[in-house]
Amino acid sequence: MTYKHILVHLDSSPHVEARLDAAIALAQRHGAFLRGLFAQGDRNATSVIARRSSDHLGEAASRSEALFKEKLAASGLQGHWHGLTHGEYNHVIREVIIWSRFADLTVLGQYDREAGSQAAPEELNEQVVLNSGRPVLVIPYAGRFAAIGQRVAVAWNAEREAARALSDAMPMLEKAKEVTVITVLTQASSSASETPRVGVLDHLAFHGVTAEQTHFTVTDIGAMDALLARAMDTGADLLVMGAHGHYGFPFLHRGSGTRHVLRTCPVPLLLSH
Repeated sequence: MTYKHILVHLDSSPHVEARLDAAIALAQRHGAFLRGLFAQGDRNATSVIARRSSDHLGEAASRSEALFKEKLAASGLQGHWHGLTHGEYNHVIREVIIWSRFADLTVLGQYDREAGSQAAPEELNEQVVLNSGRPVLVIPYAGRFAAIGQRVAVAWNAEREAARALSDAMPMLEKAKEVTVITVLTQASSSASETPRVGVLDHLAFHGVTAEQTHFTVTDIGAMDALLARAMDTGADLLVMGAHGHYGFPFLHRGSGTRHVLRTCPVPLLLSH
């Protein structure tokens, strides 16, 4: 398994170059075609209403295209740049979702409030994860991540979303040097007795992936922070997680944990739903 077509979202935020570099490194590692999609909100309200690009947005798109083509040429990859015709809020979200459906993996950037109008809508990442039907890799706004997937942490609770994420991340897992499966338990789930069934480590072994498994029990609503802390303890440069699933606390509102991790995860995050 491999990713043959990678889509990277581009905007004019200060972090876009690091995101593009990460996408290029992934495309090189997997021999993928790299598609860049420039999409961000337009601060010129008149142009948004008229459904055309303002001068400001047009200039930002031109800079994005030049940066993408310069880095693409230096990388030796095949690829293509595309820019949206205007920056109306819902149009940006809808178009990124649609473009993502035609890619094996979509690379987005973690939302940074300080970027303001230079970035895409705040809810873009969550909406693409929920509605594209494809795995989404979110690059943190702080730091640079040229090597992603050498040490992978997988959040596992045997639910549908986790199984989907595990499958979608398999091209990463098969190339990883270290894989750690992390399971968060509540007191109730850790004491439950069930008939033994095939384990996630056995499943990974069929794909040639040697992994270790760790689990821990939480007694409060800090399950997601505990998960992130354990992932960091493993030295992970990638966290794989099912989105809008229940990690430890099924009585929490679905999606709250995903939103928290999207805002705070300090390493690249691969999400599937």
